[in-house]
Amino acid sequence: MTLTMEEVEEGLTHTDVDVRLDWAKRMDFTPTPEQIERGLTDSAPEVRSVWARRMDFVPTLEQINRGLDDPKMIVRIMWSHRMDFTPTPEQVERGITDEERTIRLIWAERTDYTPTPKHIERGLSDESFIVRVEWVRRMDFTPTPEQIQRGLSDVAEDVRYSWACRMDFTPTPEQIERGLTDNDQMVRQAWARRMDWTPTPEQVERGLTDDDGGVRRAWAERTDYTPTFQQVKRGLLDERSIVRSMWVERMDYDMPKEFINSLLEDDSEDVVAACIKRVYMEWTDAQIQEGLLHPEEVIREAWEYVARRQNAQSMNFLECDFSPTI
Repeated sequence: MTLTMEEVEEGLTHTDVDVRLDWAKRMDFTPTPEQIERGLTDSAPEVRSVWARRMDFVPTLEQINRGLDDPKMIVRIMWSHRMDFTPTPEQVERGITDEERTIRLIWAERTDYTPTPKHIERGLSDESFIVRVEWVRRMDFTPTPEQIQRGLSDVAEDVRYSWACRMDFTPTPEQIERGLTDNDQMVRQAWARRMDWTPTPEQVERGLTDDDGGVRRAWAERTDYTPTFQQVKRGLLDERSIVRSMWVERMDYDMPKEFINSLLEDDSEDVVAACIKRVYMEWTDAQIQEGLLHPEEVIREAWEYVARRQNAQSMNFLECDFSPTI
């Protein structure tokens, strides 16, 4: 049923705020400029916030400014979320200095403006660690050495982690060591995964024996060091399957034969599958056929990989020219 203009007008101007709120949420009519303006200036902040969320009109500069300066946080939040206007420098300044953390966070997430050095410094030193994290994640600025150093030593582990994930700076040996010994395992993992520095044997050993399995796995993934036999053995016997599977997947060492049978009987399907797929191992047709009938999908996929690989190797062998040369 098509609404009449009288019905819409009656609903939008009703004395009951709940009625006006319900009509502000309705999308089965096209509001007039007068109705839009009246809704955006309604005495009830919940009504103003709903009108600010509507995307069936293009707001004027005056409406945007008024909404971003609204005394009620919920209204400012809705206007800050709108992406159908390019903010002016004044609007950006207003948003990133808002007394409400939620609004500062929204403006830290917006990428439709270029922050000034002052904006960046203010964001990176915001009192809220959530806002600081979002500013660290922005990649439209080059941080200063002072900002990097401060961020890597931030009291909040989420901030330190975000800085460790940035790859637009070359860390100093002191910063690396600080990160590798951080009291938060996610920060230690992030530093273990960075490949823009070369670890010392002491750092490798410490990482491979870290209390956290995720950190140990991250170190097992690194390819810029040659593991010792003791490190390999310890990794293949690790209590965490994610670590064992990573060591099985590494191809820069010969797996001790005494480990193969136990790894093929491992409790973890990922460990078993990784062991099956190791390139240097040759399997008989009987073993492959039996493996293709395994009840677990990840194991069957590993045997399918082996079957394709050995079939390809056989084809390459048959295509070789064995005719004698004269």
